Amino acid sequence: MGIDPIDASNASIPPSHPLTFQCLPLPTTTRGEPLFLEGDGGRLNDNDDSKCPFIIYGTGKLIVLREIHLPNDAHEAPTQPITFRPSSKYTSPHGSPSTNGFVYRSHSSPVTSARLSPAGTYVASADSRGKLRVWAYDHEEHLPKLEVQALPGAIRDIAWDFEGKRLVVVGDGGSGQGESGKCLQWDTAVRCGELMSHSRKRGVSCAFRPCRPMRIATGGGEDATVYFHAGPPFQRCVGEEVAEKCHERGSVNGLRYNRDGSVLCSVGTDGSVCFYEGKGMSLIKKVEKVHSSSVFGCAWNRTGQYVLTCGADGFARLLDGRSGDAIGQVVYEWNVAEMQQSNSTDKVPVGAMQLGCAFIKGDVPISVGYNAQITVLPLPSSLNLAFPSSASSLNEPLIITGHQAPISAVTFGKPGSNTIYTADTDGIIIEWNGSTGVANGRVSVVGEEDPDLTGKVHTGAITSLVFSNSEEGTVYSCGWDDCIRTTTQRCCTNQLKTESQPNAMARGGSLIVVMTVDGLLFLKDKQIVSELVRLPYTATAVCLSQDDSMLYVGGDDCSIYVYAVSSDSRANPLSESHIIKDGHLKPVQSLSLSHDGTMLAAADVRDVCIYSTKDYSSIVSKGRWCFHTQRIGCLAWSPDNTVLASGGNDDDIYLWCVAKKMKRIHYRFAHRGGVTGLRFVGDGVSGGDGDWMLVSTGNDGCLNWWNVEEDVKSKFQ
Repeated sequence: MGIDPIDASNASIPPSHPLTFQCLPLPTTTRGEPLFLEGDGGRLNDNDDSKCPFIIYGTGKLIVLREIHLPNDAHEAPTQPITFRPSSKYTSPHGSPSTNGFVYRSHSSPVTSARLSPAGTYVASADSRGKLRVWAYDHEEHLPKLEVQALPGAIRDIAWDFEGKRLVVVGDGGSGQGESGKCLQWDTAVRCGELMSHSRKRGVSCAFRPCRPMRIATGGGEDATVYFHAGPPFQRCVGEEVAEKCHERGSVNGLRYNRDGSVLCSVGTDGSVCFYEGKGMSLIKKVEKVHSSSVFGCAWNRTGQYVLTCGADGFARLLDGRSGDAIGQVVYEWNVAEMQQSNSTDKVPVGAMQLGCAFIKGDVPISVGYNAQITVLPLPSSLNLAFPSSASSLNEPLIITGHQAPISAVTFGKPGSNTIYTADTDGIIIEWNGSTGVANGRVSVVGEEDPDLTGKVHTGAITSLVFSNSEEGTVYSCGWDDCIRTTTQRCCTNQLKTESQPNAMARGGSLIVVMTVDGLLFLKDKQIVSELVRLPYTATAVCLSQDDSMLYVGGDDCSIYVYAVSSDSRANPLSESHIIKDGHLKPVQSLSLSHDGTMLAAADVRDVCIYSTKDYSSIVSKGRWCFHTQRIGCLAWSPDNTVLASGGNDDDIYLWCVAKKMKRIHYRFAHRGGVTGLRFVGDGVSGGDGDWMLVSTGNDGCLNWWNVEEDVKSKFQ
């Protein structure tokens, strides 16, 4: 048994699940390639300022629709606090069970582009293997309407016609008879003519004229050419007035029509911006060196008055888009690279190269860099642009950060601080406000430059995070760069080298144990306080008691070893106390002690077991809680020690009750790619609703809040 195949039933988190909030992943970016964003919501939020603006983009194999919460004034938080609702069976205005956006996950390959239909009811999405899917956005199960192999290679861009009946896609045609672009009927995939293939059969961008007579423009990835097509059925337009070769070299990275179809804009790697007459396709004006290097994106505002561009020079620029001699003049610019840097430098960091841009809600400009951070650009009062009536203009840029790689570790800050730390496989650590779901920012390394502006704390994947509840509050992280780093107030100040690769950590009271591939290490007060303790087996999971006296180690021999910990001996701080044998049929993958220290939960690739720490007898034995189908990587006890949560690589979360061993709560499709972390928010003391708020992280880059109180009461009480 394995992960369920992708179909309509698991295209998203089921609306019946008690999902309260999601922190969504950032876009996937590739250096030197444009990132296409969709900021036009059609009828969903076209002229309704009461609805939240949003953008659509691809991240990994997922499609993310992210709401952009604009502040009511420049000093307020950009989102409302997460409410611990007694009943969490509700949907957001966009039809998602989340209050922050929506994640669609039915592609089996990395997503390259996604566009919402003009009516806002369907989404066309494409991936790196040429698969085109059209699926219902306004249906709670997001049923697929069309799935077709549109191109042999990756599809780079998609465009709808203004009627919502046709789609044009461009990308890699591959070898043989492949094409770089096609125009299809949206529901039947019937071809609507023949599009001209670009050099080396590589197209990058496309645009559909939003009125009649219909026109299609496609931009090449190697030939610096824009081909124009008239139809339907669509055929290449030829003639002296048709301006195909206006860019000097390289790729045409972006093509976009204004709303009335009168003007087409193109940008390319030569740094120039070209404007064409929308119907006759003649050149209106070419503006050279708008950016000092490649221009990766362009977007029109709602009225067609301005064109937003972004480039590898770290700038986003606003150009006049009105007809006349002034068209193409730069009226404003934002140095996005400088906005994200603490120290100004002459060289543009790789992470600050701007790969995509869009207008959300018609007039609010945003830009996305190679480091995937989304920047909402402040608008000067001199421009004829405005934020929605529900929000005011920003005086400072709003930078939205997060993860674009799988989240590999999670830990909580000081009790009562509502702070959550997450780490990913790219080596980035994020601090979150647990009350609002807003990222406070990325952790930075003090004394070490970040010339690429990528925000990496570790040079390899981070495998574990723990929080030491010391006076200053320190986060310990370890990763595949064979380092242990300590972080205080989002500043990483210390580094400890290990002899071998650390794979996990566990905290007791003041002591921290580090599990490496060669043995165990102990940390205290930011120092290694023991020599490497080598074991006669390979450790696969560790857990330390709150008083630092007992250590539990899971082994690859399917046993659990219990050690008494002594702080007197640096060379050999462990003495074997007990071995739990025959409890598991597979190596133990995760361990967790109950908050009162009376029960030890252990899990392997199938079974979840519970043992008494008094005599190590079995409370729940193997074969009872055995419904996971893949590795169970995380366990979490509820604050009152009555419920145990488990998450596995099978995408599922289970809730188990010690008093009701025959019952279980099952949340399917919780995280695409597997659940990597679980933790209950409450402390069990206040007795508030937060005691039943469960936080989970996964390989999909999402941080989810689940209000399980109602399900626990109905199932276990």
